[in-house]
This record gives sequence, structure tokens and C-alpha cells, in this order.
Amino acid sequence: MTDKKYSLTGYYKETNEELWLWDDLPELEMEVGYKVGALLHYEQSPFQEISIIETKGFGRMLVLDGTPQVTEKDGFIYNEMITHIAMTTHHEPQKVAMIGGGDCGPAREALKYDSVQQIDVVEIDQRVIEVCRTWMTKETDDKRRELINTVIKDGYKWIQGQKNKYDVLLVDRSDPYGPATSLYKQQFYQYVYDSLTADGIAVFQSGSPYYNQNILKNTISKLKKLFPIVRTYLCSIPSFPGGIWSFTVASKKWDPLEADLNGLQWQETKYISPEIFRASFVVPNYIKKILEEK
Repeated sequence: MTDKKYSLTGYYKETNEELWLWDDLPELEMEVGYKVGALLHYEQSPFQEISIIETKGFGRMLVLDGTPQVTEKDGFIYNEMITHIAMTTHHEPQKVAMIGGGDCGPAREALKYDSVQQIDVVEIDQRVIEVCRTWMTKETDDKRRELINTVIKDGYKWIQGQKNKYDVLLVDRSDPYGPATSLYKQQFYQYVYDSLTADGIAVFQSGSPYYNQNILKNTISKLKKLFPIVRTYLCSIPSFPGGIWSFTVASKKWDPLEADLNGLQWQETKYISPEIFRASFVVPNYIKKILEEK
């Protein structure tokens, strides 16, 4: 592939001096490459390597420890799909929290719901938020943006102090490596359950249903030990390896399959719509088999 490694994880200069970011997928013994037009920012924070690149195909991209997180051109898909399913399913979400989501994309989507009174964004690495504000995220002009409260803390430690507090909790976690490892433990799911109100809902990023099936299986298995309603839904994100991605919603009371879609705030969205909401829960047979496993 290359003979000269760049100073950050995952970056390589090809023989013609072109810079590429390679996302390693050991499960499939393959890599996905993104051609870098410019390396705009990089640093080593106390927690991880943070970089912002300009890519040829997806515009600006946030990269943590060599793994792509969100891009300028298709980030709206991830942000909308992790947020609107739970916000619509819950009948009146007032207190919302998200672990991760340092670019505050999900928080901006949650602000579209008039019932919201508080949004807590919990991010372990303050530098991710600051770098995203500089390079990735335009400040929202929503008059209610003061409802967004940023908490700089390890999400695993933070959630242990939350009891019966949140109507909706969004877990925008990275893959189970480094700081995110604790967010896949059975005890973490218990803390999530305890942090929710009696009719609370949580949504988890649950990985690729094709090459990260173990992440999806483990997420579903652990959630079903706690929640009466567990549903996995899909979306298509072009910049993610394989293109298809999963989220898993865990609810104490409300079933997304019975949600009143008149409450879906999709008038200004770019991806989700009432039709997409419903269709996202329709999965191909190979994924259905995973969901039905005991």
C-alpha cells in the first residue's frame, strides 16, 4: 500500500506523495481509503489523536485515533437518525442527554422539538468540541440554543450519578476501543436504564450490521436483559465502511413501531421523513436472523 507512514494513526503518503487515510477493518481483512485533499488540523489530546481533514469525496471529516467519525457532506444522516426516532417515539421529551456527539449535531436536531427543556451533551474530551466548533460545526441560530449544556466528563462515570432523570438518552459512542470500551459493558446499560424516567428511551450506535455483527448482537442481548422494548433500525451513510449502519433503541414504555409520526419534526431535515422512519425498521433477512437470535 505505502512505504511512508504519516505522523498520525491511519495516515499514509503514497509513492506519488498523495496523502490517504486508511480505516482498518480487521474483521474483513480489508481497509477503506479516503483521499486527503488537506490536513487542516491535528493534535494529541489527553485522550486521543484528533484530526480534521478535507476529503475529496465527503468534504471535511473529523477523525479520532485514525477512525472517521463524521463528515461535512453526510453527517446529517447520522445526526438525524440517532435523534429523531426516540424524540418522536416519546410522547413529550423534556429532558434529553447524549453521551458523545461532540460536534453537537444530535443536540441541534433535538432542539427541533418544542417540548425540550434541557439538553446535556456529555463529552470526555473537551478538545473534540472545540476543534469541531472551529472546523466542522456552524453555530446554531436556534433561539433555544441556551438549553444545550456541555458536560466535560467520562460518560461512564457521569451516568452513574443520574437517576430517573432523562426522557431520552442518545449514546453516540465510538467503536469499543480506547475511551469508549466502558460504554459496551453490561453495567453501563444498567446505568442507562437507571438514568431514564419511567417512560424513558435510549438509542445506541450499534455498528455495522454486516462487518461488526458482534457489536450489534452484544448490544441487543444486553439491552433485552433490561428493557421490554428493543428495536434495531438501519440507515445508509455513504462515508461509513459498507454504507449500511445500525442503531438500537431501548424503551421502557413507548414502541417506535407505534409512534405517532405527526410529531416527527422533519420539515427541515435532509434524510429522515415519515416514510424513512417506518422503513428504517424493515431489515433484510440476514440482519433479521441476527435480531431473532436468543
